[in-house]
Amino acid sequence: MTNDFRRQRHLLLAVFVLSGFAGLVYQSIWSHYIGLFLGHAAYAQALVLAIFMGGMAVGAALIAKAGERWRNLIRGYAVIEVVIGVLGLAFHWIYGGVVGLSYDVLIPAAGGGAAVNAVKWGMAALLILPQTVLLGMTFPLMSGGLIRRFPGQDGDALGGLYFTNSAGAAVGALATAFVLLPAVGLPGATVTAGVLNLVVAALAWWVARTPEPERMVAAPVPADAVTGPAASDRPLLRLVLWGTALSGAASFVYEIVWIRMLSMAVGSTLHAFELMLASFIAGIALGGLWIRKRADRTADPLRLVGWMQILMGLAALASLVLYGNAFEWVGWMMRALARSDGGYVLFNLGSATISMLIMLPAAFFAGTTLPLFTVALLRAGFGERSIGRVYAWNTMGAIFGVFAAIHLLIPGLGLKLALCVAALLDLAIGLVLLRWRVETRPAMLRFAAAGLLSAGCLALVVTQVPFDPMRLASGVFRTGNTQIDPSQKMMYYRDGKTASVSVVSSPNGTVRIATNGKVDASIAVADDVPAQLDEPTMAMLAALPLAMHEAPERVGVIGFGSGMTTHVLLGDSRVRRVDTVEIEQAMVEGARAFGNRVVRAYEDPRSNVVIDDAKVHFSGQSQGYDIIVSEPSNPWISGVGSLFSKEFYSFVPRQLNEGGLFVQWVQLYEIDDRLVASILSAMTPAFGDYAAWMSNHSDLIIVATMDERLPEADFAIVLEGAIGDDMRRVGISHPEQLAFRKVADARMLRALGRLYGSVENSDYRPLLSLEAPRTRFLGSNAVNLIELPFLDQPVLDMLGVRRPLSDAIELPENSLFQAEALTLRARRMQAALAQEDGEFVDLSTEDAALVLSYKHVVTQCAQGRVGSDARLARFVRIAAAVTPYIGSDSKGRSEITTASGRCADNDMDIARALVEATAARDADRMLQWGTAWFARGSAAHNAREHHWFDQIAYGAQMLAFGAKGDWRGVEGLEHELGAQVKSTDEFLRTRSLLLSMADDER
Repeated sequence: MTNDFRRQRHLLLAVFVLSGFAGLVYQSIWSHYIGLFLGHAAYAQALVLAIFMGGMAVGAALIAKAGERWRNLIRGYAVIEVVIGVLGLAFHWIYGGVVGLSYDVLIPAAGGGAAVNAVKWGMAALLILPQTVLLGMTFPLMSGGLIRRFPGQDGDALGGLYFTNSAGAAVGALATAFVLLPAVGLPGATVTAGVLNLVVAALAWWVARTPEPERMVAAPVPADAVTGPAASDRPLLRLVLWGTALSGAASFVYEIVWIRMLSMAVGSTLHAFELMLASFIAGIALGGLWIRKRADRTADPLRLVGWMQILMGLAALASLVLYGNAFEWVGWMMRALARSDGGYVLFNLGSATISMLIMLPAAFFAGTTLPLFTVALLRAGFGERSIGRVYAWNTMGAIFGVFAAIHLLIPGLGLKLALCVAALLDLAIGLVLLRWRVETRPAMLRFAAAGLLSAGCLALVVTQVPFDPMRLASGVFRTGNTQIDPSQKMMYYRDGKTASVSVVSSPNGTVRIATNGKVDASIAVADDVPAQLDEPTMAMLAALPLAMHEAPERVGVIGFGSGMTTHVLLGDSRVRRVDTVEIEQAMVEGARAFGNRVVRAYEDPRSNVVIDDAKVHFSGQSQGYDIIVSEPSNPWISGVGSLFSKEFYSFVPRQLNEGGLFVQWVQLYEIDDRLVASILSAMTPAFGDYAAWMSNHSDLIIVATMDERLPEADFAIVLEGAIGDDMRRVGISHPEQLAFRKVADARMLRALGRLYGSVENSDYRPLLSLEAPRTRFLGSNAVNLIELPFLDQPVLDMLGVRRPLSDAIELPENSLFQAEALTLRARRMQAALAQEDGEFVDLSTEDAALVLSYKHVVTQCAQGRVGSDARLARFVRIAAAVTPYIGSDSKGRSEITTASGRCADNDMDIARALVEATAARDADRMLQWGTAWFARGSAAHNAREHHWFDQIAYGAQMLAFGAKGDWRGVEGLEHELGAQVKSTDEFLRTRSLLLSMADDER
């Protein structure tokens, strides 16, 4: 081989690395695009893969015949890459046009039902089928071109191409998730892939300037001529084609099952999925590399591929043994790694390592089979056409494997047995191939040994390898716990089409339901057990819009969860129909364990549960909805982020009737303020008015309308009848309690969205899917929103969002809403301040000590034995605990200032007056005494306590300006005193919020 030819060979292999990289970028990005159009239901996932693999199979089959007549295959390959690149550059714009045409014209014309699905599936196929057909042509063309240019090295050429293409694909999978999507989003990623295709085409065209050797170019032959292998070799052709098809089917069953299995160990995130995919492809690449030289040296490629199939099946069975340890490994990582960005990087590296240990061995052997099957046919004289035929049959087998795994094996047999069936298929293929080649007694003995080994290993794995639901549903990737507590009972476990669902009961009378180990809802089913944290959220998701809408006849719910939201909605007799759209059938089946707490969702004739993707279902409805409630799981879960996107919020209003309401549940845990701001920035422009409530300490509920103003809420309506019983069950028995849970109006939500300058979460720039997995690992919380109901100053009251609870409202002892618990505490501290002596039996030890300390300091001060600094410090603590939770009409609101007045000085006089003004929600007096505090002069600002009160006085003035609607006053105060006052913690958050509101109002 000359140096020039050697350079050409290396260049073509390098070109195929780039081609593989671009191809995997397309596959990943198209899955996002088509998933957005079709939805993420099980059939949609299968259809995306089927279109991709089917198109490649068609392309390979077409080129297998046509390519024989081409004189320069590498040049043909370059032309194909150019067309792929041009289509890649234009894909985003084509997609937008097709989706717009479908939603605006074709789907409404279809009317609904099966016709709508046919339209969407057909348009989805048209979107990517041309590119996938062309992609299917690239491997046969490049393979044929290399074999023509370097004869006698068929195995080396095929194995080398398989390795380089797969290696590029593995890198492409990682680059898509960790580089391209964060940097340029979906449109930029397809453009990047398109540019790479054009670069690949240019390089291939340059190599193709040297024509392929004439002696390797097959002359055209008549269709009826008898050429090629003898008729006796036709059974070999059938054996190879069926073998490669079934092998492809088994490999894709492995991939889907492994991804589902590993999701329960490392989490169902976009990053985890791409790491798993890269691990699988890396194994295939290494297999292709290993077989490069051996394929040409082996005397019998068919016998060798038989052994590879058996080893692949055994490696797949071994992966089940390793999987049992994955939970321990993940648990160790969760306990050992710091909750930091560096820790998250290490967690991803650890997840990748676990994925490789489980997936790579079997994938390695899978990577050897396609080159060996092809070499077997080439040696038998079937010609270069066999390259495309083997590739096409393997791809068609993969399509069958996808559908079989999602729709038959996993829901019918479960993950473990589904993988065992695929392993059995590989073992059977290998044994059939070995038996085909048995010609001697030693060969028969080896065949028998292989059969016994295969049967023994399969039996051992099926009967002895545990697949314990108590471990699978542990949620180790969140908690670090590798096993559910043995005192708890597994009531239900099923591997569904899209997720594994478990229901666990606790000895204390609570039941929880989880998806892939992530708990989605917890309910106290025993009558004597207090409501759980999730219950007020699910109840309020129904109660809030019902209290606002005059005639809520038709309601849609996105996500079944526990079924409690649907149950509460049906407690209102005005509701005529509730369509609850759930993607996973097993979720609906498992939630029956909640019994009477959700019974109406199952037995009320007005309840209609639909197993489908929400967007697909709603877009096919001829009638709109009066209320749509969206209660998805956490945004860090792969695919869920699209239910918090700008495009989704643009879609929802089209499904609402006039005056309709949209309700969004946003979890404020395992996420940070910046990501929540991206949700608010995506949502608020799509609606006319909106407001937010908190149901507990970490769940936000937003109600929105297309109208200029939200309707006034009549909360008394939802505290009557059956729905009233549901509300009292979760500790809400007064209309004022629901009003008190309001934490933001439209002005505040817009300001919070602007606060971090974050871009809106979008389907095409999926910020949540990319970054929420990190905040989950860090254990982040959206502190700005979580603390809104219980700030040390009455921000919500002054801004007109809510009013303090009246003293006449009796509150539960263990309220799940922290501001209610703090109101009860404030009332008791008021009473203790007025109490001359005795024990404070209703106060906690810490609060009693604070009251006693404050009283003691006041007494000492009156006797001249303590300075005002110590008294001011305790005064500030008492004021912060009481002032935000007492109303202007509260009888006890002056207890703090009365007690402090027994020992007066100038600073305390001002502080006392400012606190009294704040307690009265008197903006003018707050401005007056806040100004007086800063007018005392610099000499009065030395003590730490005085610096702390600087923040209070500054915040009071800023809040007073906001209450008066004087946003220029807010900005002027910041300009005048901002540099002087250093705000910390919640004072800084309040300050930032008010400045953002001022900016928004201006």
